[in-house]
This record gives sequence, C-alpha cells and structure tokens, in this order.
Amino acid sequence: MVTYMNSLDYSQIINNSTTGILVVDNREIIYANKYVYELLGYSYKDLLDFEQILHSDYKEACKQRLKRVIEDKEKVEAMEQVFIDKNGFPIDVEVFASPYVQDGKVYAQVHIHNITKRKLYEKEYVQSVEQYKLISENISDVITEISFDGTIQYVSPSVEGLLGYGEDEIRGKNIYEYIHPDDKIVLLNAYKKLKKSVTTSNICCRVKCKDEDYLWMESKAKVFTRNNDFRVIVDSRNVTDQIESEKLLRQSEKLAVIGELSAGVVHEIKNPLTSIKGFLQLMQAGTIKTKDYINILNSEIERIEQLANDLLGFAKPKEEMNSHNMVQIIDEVVFLINSTARSKNIQITWRPKEDPVRVFGDKSQLKQVFINLIKNAVEASETHQRVVIELHTEEGKAFVKVRDFGCGIPKEYLDKVGESFFTTKKKGTGLGLMVSHKIISNHEGEILIDSIVNEGTTFMVKMPIAR
Repeated sequence: MVTYMNSLDYSQIINNSTTGILVVDNREIIYANKYVYELLGYSYKDLLDFEQILHSDYKEACKQRLKRVIEDKEKVEAMEQVFIDKNGFPIDVEVFASPYVQDGKVYAQVHIHNITKRKLYEKEYVQSVEQYKLISENISDVITEISFDGTIQYVSPSVEGLLGYGEDEIRGKNIYEYIHPDDKIVLLNAYKKLKKSVTTSNICCRVKCKDEDYLWMESKAKVFTRNNDFRVIVDSRNVTDQIESEKLLRQSEKLAVIGELSAGVVHEIKNPLTSIKGFLQLMQAGTIKTKDYINILNSEIERIEQLANDLLGFAKPKEEMNSHNMVQIIDEVVFLINSTARSKNIQITWRPKEDPVRVFGDKSQLKQVFINLIKNAVEASETHQRVVIELHTEEGKAFVKVRDFGCGIPKEYLDKVGESFFTTKKKGTGLGLMVSHKIISNHEGEILIDSIVNEGTTFMVKMPIAR
C-alpha cells in the first residue's frame, strides 16, 4: 500500500486543487498552482510578482508573517487579506502559511481561499442589521417578539417613548402583566386563534404604562418560527385618541337615538301614570277598597320603573367587555322600541329562544347596534306592516336577523350602506349604521345586508358565540 501511495503524482493533485497554493522564497513566487492563475486572471505564461498581486495595505503584515514562516519555521494562522488581479480589481482572500523544506532550504507554502462572496454576504448582513436597527430605533410603532407562553423575547426601543419602560425592564416579562384586567380575555382569545390558524390577527386592548396609566394599543400579530420554536411578532401602535373619538361618536349617536325614543317612552309612561292617578282619586273618594288595587298599582309602577331603567342603562357611557345573553339584549331593545312601533301601528315580531345565546362584548354597545337596526326597520315600514326579528346559532356563531317589508334599498346603494353620511332617509346622517358596523367589527363580527326594492330589507348581525 505504501508503495502505491508513493507512486501517486502529487503535483497533479496540487495543481488541480480548488484552493490556491503558492510556494514563496522570501517575497519571490517560486510556484503557483492553476487555481491562483485563474483567481488573479493571469495566464501560465505570465510572471507572477508578489509585490504586484498583494494590496499595499497588507504588505508590511505579509512581510512579518513570511519572516516567521521562513526564518522561525512557524505556521501562521489564517488572515484576511486583499489581492489585486491582473485588471487591478481587489479580491478578498483568506491566507495561512506553513514552512516547506526542500533540500535543506525553507520556503513558505501559502494557501489561499477566495472569500469574496463571503465578504459580500457579510457586508449585506451588516447593512441589513444597521437598517433594521435604524428602523427599530426610529419607528413610532412598538415591535415585540413574544413566545407562545407570553414571554417577551424582544421589544423595540420605541417602547420607552410610548410606555416609559426601558427595553431591559420588559424583556423576559410576561405580556399579560401589562394588559388591562378587562382586556386579558381579548388577548387570550386572540392567542388561541393564532395557535389554531397561524394567521395574522388584529388585537385592540389597553396596555399599562410605567406611570400606571393605560393606553389603547392596536396590534397586528403574526406567527413565525425561530429555531423550530413558534413565536409571535407583534406590531403595536397607539390608538388612544382614535378610540376616544369613536367613544364620543358612539355617545353622540346614542344621545340622538335617546332623543328619538323619548317621545315614545314618555307616551308609554303616561298610560300607567293615568291609571295610577285614576285609582288614587277613587281611593281618596272612598269609592273603592285600597287593598283590592294594590297589586295593579305595583304592576303599573314596575312598568314605569323598567322603562326608566332601560333608558338610563342605555344612556350610561359605561363600557365593559363581558359575556352577555343575546336573547336578553334583544328583549330589552324590543321593550324600548315597542312604544315607537305601536305609535305607527307597526308590529314587532320577536319569539325569543328559551336557551341563552351568549356572546362576548359590551352590552351597552350591542344594545346600541340593535336599537339602530330595529328602529331603522320600523322607520322604513308602512303603517300596519311588521318587523321580524330572528335569532339562531350555527357553527359557533350567533345570527340575528332584522327584517322589514318596506320600500327596500336600490342595489347600487347597498355597498355604500354603513359609510359615514350616506343615508336613504330624508333627515338621516348615516352615522347610526356606520357606528353599528364599527361596533360589530370590534366584536369580531360583521353586519350583512340584503334588500329588494318594494319588498324590504334584511340586516343580519353575525357574531362568535362566547366560549
């Protein structure tokens, strides 16, 4: 075997190597393999000059390294250098050298690796890191990387300007520590949805600042993998002013609705008051026995109390996200609007389900939506017509249909319904339906509309059932 190995032509192996090999005596090139000529763009007939191919910035370092190899017989470690090709262009190389002894004389055997592509990748990487750092430090949004257990792995420097925390104060903490208690269920549901579908999710919740105040933050979350571990990247921006403006808009629209309902409510209160007044006068005159009519008086007073409580409850600006029974919400809305409907001789048909249908949301806002939809249906109806309300569930969704048999909406206008200031009513503003669409959208639902001219219109609210 040894005899066979010694018979191999090593010069051919070296000459065909994909690594450049030079044999140097001090600063004179004694031998260069084929790869070196190809790397530098020279032909075999050309004379390679060490001083010419070496970049001026590396000549002194190269001189010292060759001295260590030839005189001290040391192997020198790899070093990045720059060679100059035949056309004068620089080539990034990595070079290491070791002693080569032939007939008692010591030469430097130099190995050369072309690292031009690697240096280019490194440069691009550094540029991308610097660009990312520039964006991360100057963007107003807060970028957060979170593991699926809620641990914050990274947060952009913009968090300090927005929430007051330093990056080190937040990194490693759990995201739920900074979420308003009433909004934690919103975040939890969003994370469950992300785990299940691995799609982009929009979240709006209140986040605690360092000074204990809360800001409304709208976030877009997307799942990605890092080292085979699922992570969530979140882009958050401050929408506190927008949320407050929407609250004011909802409240102003609510007050307008209350004004329109008040005439019917006053009429509804007037009837039991007349009965109570009559019975009191008869009692005072001694015509009837008081004990025989106490139950009737209590019933009339409770009716007035319920009307007042429903109207006041709707008017209050309190907003809370909880689980609510949709059947009860519609019951209360129908009770409020019935007086207005009866004044126009319009019948509201509503057959409530016996079992509760629970949805997660703000009761006051949901009542505002159904008051708008049912009131619009009543206003669109002619005398002696009816408005039909239906509720059913299917595949984890609650569907509420509000149907009238009025004039309908032309097909070309259907896409505009819900836009601000678009309305088919003579004295309408269009804000009611716009606010309703926004409320249902914030509750992860949608409002669908179907209408046929001279046959009527159906609004359908679709919302997820609370789990």
